[in-house]
Amino acid sequence: MLEELFKEEHRIFRESLREFIEKEVNPNKEKWEKDGIIPKSVWRKMGELGFLGFWYPEEYGGFNADFLYSVIFTEELCKSKVSGFEVGFLVHNEMATPPILHIGNEEQKKRWLPKAARGEMVFALGITEPFAGSDVAGIRTTAVRDGDYYIINGTKTFITNGASCDAVTLAVKTNPKAVPPHAGISLIVVEKGTPGFSVSRKLEKLGNHASDTAELVFEDCKVPKDNLLGEEGTGFYAIMQNFQRERLIAAIGNVVGAQKMIDMTIEYVKERVAFGKPLSKFQVIRHRIVDMLTEIEMSRRFVYHCVELFMKGRDATKEISMAKFYTAEMLNRVAYNCLQLFGGYGYMKEYPISQAYADARMATIAGGTSEIMKEIVAKLIGL
Repeated sequence: MLEELFKEEHRIFRESLREFIEKEVNPNKEKWEKDGIIPKSVWRKMGELGFLGFWYPEEYGGFNADFLYSVIFTEELCKSKVSGFEVGFLVHNEMATPPILHIGNEEQKKRWLPKAARGEMVFALGITEPFAGSDVAGIRTTAVRDGDYYIINGTKTFITNGASCDAVTLAVKTNPKAVPPHAGISLIVVEKGTPGFSVSRKLEKLGNHASDTAELVFEDCKVPKDNLLGEEGTGFYAIMQNFQRERLIAAIGNVVGAQKMIDMTIEYVKERVAFGKPLSKFQVIRHRIVDMLTEIEMSRRFVYHCVELFMKGRDATKEISMAKFYTAEMLNRVAYNCLQLFGGYGYMKEYPISQAYADARMATIAGGTSEIMKEIVAKLIGL
């Protein structure tokens, strides 16, 4: 079982991160959610304590940590009381910077990864566009070679860390006429302050309020050719490769989110009295909670199985796609039922279950919709 793989160093990392969140994060809940952004000082503190880039090789600022550290990182961040606190850090650490390590050259790795690990640079991942989300091959943002530069034009939307990022790992079409279309996609790093790169607007979301999300615009944005990651036309494959890590991280977070909601619900039904006795004494409520707990635990076991496959280097596309959509749907079922058990109080914003309900809605959409996940699985089984 996965738990048997955790060692003393993993336990220390978990406890240190948990303590940091309790002391440095949770007390700032109201302010950060109102501001809709995590202060840069927090990123630097996270970096100083070794909570960022830990899985990078030592020469790039990490300590070559195994994937279990990413599991712990995800689980503890998702336990935070701040709505959306985990989102930006997971994108930075597990989604936006991996392509730099995987397909970047030595100069690029030394240029960006140590700063990312220290929290001095915040990274975003720029894939989604107004007319292309899960259909990555359908992106329209172009990067045309002009001597020693690329001229980028296009718009990205729903970009996590978009307003606060210092750089974005950007998916572009370097060959719009490529057949098939995905063969023309490349990845290029665009740094903040590059002429022609701007944040057109910060987006207001249903949930995950402390995580900033923005629309990015590129108008004749002139980026050095040395910022291209890998070769032209290899971006789609790098994105697909990293999707497995991203979706597995999402599944881990979904399980934690569901557990967090059921925990607060169990506490509530023990205290809330109706018709002369606590809600927990009504069989229908006890059974509903047991049903949810069972589904959460089954989900956790399957997700941990996927983690083991991933760590062994196996192609777990089918299993991870299943885990991503199933845990996302499970999270939303738990959110619905838990809020229902809170009754009118669950509808009040002052109750954490209300915010958790809103936060959960993103799970079936971000990182590939449930429908897309099912299509992937269907193709892999020959349908």
